[in-house]
Amino acid sequence: MAKTKKKSADATPAPEHPEIGEKPKVAEKPDTKEKAGKQEKPKKPVPQTRIFKGTAGIVTVLLLRLVAGGVFAFSGFAKAIDPWGSVYKFGEYFAAFGFADFEWSLLFLAVSAATVEFMLGVFMILGIYRRFTPAMMLLAMVVMLPLTGYLAITDAVAECGCFGDALVMSNWGTFAKNLVLTPIIVYLCVYNQYVKNVYGFAVQWIVAFLSMAYALVLAFIGYYIQPLIDFRPYPDGTQLVSNEATGEEPEFAFVYEKEGERRTFAIDSLPDSTWTFVDRHEITHSAPAANDAISITTIDGHPADSVLLRTGEQLLLLFPDLKNVGIAYTYLINEMHDYAQSHGVDVAGLTSGDSIAVAEWNDLSMASYTLYSIDDSTLKMIARGNPAVVFLRDGRVVWKRTLQSISMDYITRERDMEGIGSDFNRSRWLKVLSIGYFVLLLSLLILNRTHLLVLFSWKRFFGKKKPGKEDKNTAEV
Repeated sequence: MAKTKKKSADATPAPEHPEIGEKPKVAEKPDTKEKAGKQEKPKKPVPQTRIFKGTAGIVTVLLLRLVAGGVFAFSGFAKAIDPWGSVYKFGEYFAAFGFADFEWSLLFLAVSAATVEFMLGVFMILGIYRRFTPAMMLLAMVVMLPLTGYLAITDAVAECGCFGDALVMSNWGTFAKNLVLTPIIVYLCVYNQYVKNVYGFAVQWIVAFLSMAYALVLAFIGYYIQPLIDFRPYPDGTQLVSNEATGEEPEFAFVYEKEGERRTFAIDSLPDSTWTFVDRHEITHSAPAANDAISITTIDGHPADSVLLRTGEQLLLLFPDLKNVGIAYTYLINEMHDYAQSHGVDVAGLTSGDSIAVAEWNDLSMASYTLYSIDDSTLKMIARGNPAVVFLRDGRVVWKRTLQSISMDYITRERDMEGIGSDFNRSRWLKVLSIGYFVLLLSLLILNRTHLLVLFSWKRFFGKKKPGKEDKNTAEV
């Protein structure tokens, strides 16, 4: 009997049964991360220093993002709008530093520089690629700061061309701008990573793609047709030649004859009665240009400003570089000349080439129009392209395009010269492209960040259990 009691006392007590309404206890599962030997990496603490502390530090980073990003985005935008201007500027740099053999790369460098600058500016403003973006900006400043300092001292190139023709700055002004911008970028290299970005990591590549596409489309239109914004002195609608009368009395020359000899006399130096009056004609002065910088001469160097007509319609063919004009364009140029002549439109050619280049071009193209000489920089300011076409009416610029953007269909389809360039509306193209770009960025932002608003609302209104829910489950059991 004692053994039985002892056995029962030593026996393991039976497991307690859960009472009705209680859920059975379930053994806690070990953490899968701890089981696999993995541990979460602690978040990198935000530094607290004198130049970056709390909310003030975050606001400082956001403001500096706008400054650095705005400079790069504007610079890239100005270059993308007018790639021809960047091509000319890079050509000046190559000539100044002895890299003339690499002129074949000018267009690639111009478009690449514009696209990269614009993308970096957008990245910085939106706070994406927070480490990569300031690092690339700093790399650019490592090159540009000493370069602009050298240009400021030596003036090897007249202007840096950082903002194209949109904002012309002196070399010293550009150097000062880079001196201010460099420490800003250094600051962002350290602290930009600690401030949140606008877009999530998963969609940053879409922002990069849209920005690259926008810049490339602007550059394509600017190079193939004309810049969508004309920052130069002669945009459409400019009075290239004054069509106003001078207000002075007309001057006449008088022709007299004596013993078979004819001579011309002015009104204040008429001959005596031994001379016989034959005829008179008005003295025509050269048409004054609306801009004093425009000066046209014959290839031999004689003044020919009267080539630009004060009244009527005129087609100008511009050849900045005759040696690099493709022979395939000669047929189209001659067809345009014949078409213009048949519609009563005067045609004149302007070039900055020398007499040898002009003679070679006349032999090659069998041109039936006359080429005149004009300053190279003025020629490139009037219109972009090699060759380019400008249509004037009463001395005013109606339209201008590169020759490669004009096809034979335009010439045979349109009834007048004005219709050839009427299909290219700069402001409309720019509005469509820019609005489309910003709408896509905004739509992407809404799709990318809406879930955060939904989660916040869910936790705010449905995060806590409703009272009585636990009692209901108990009753069901």
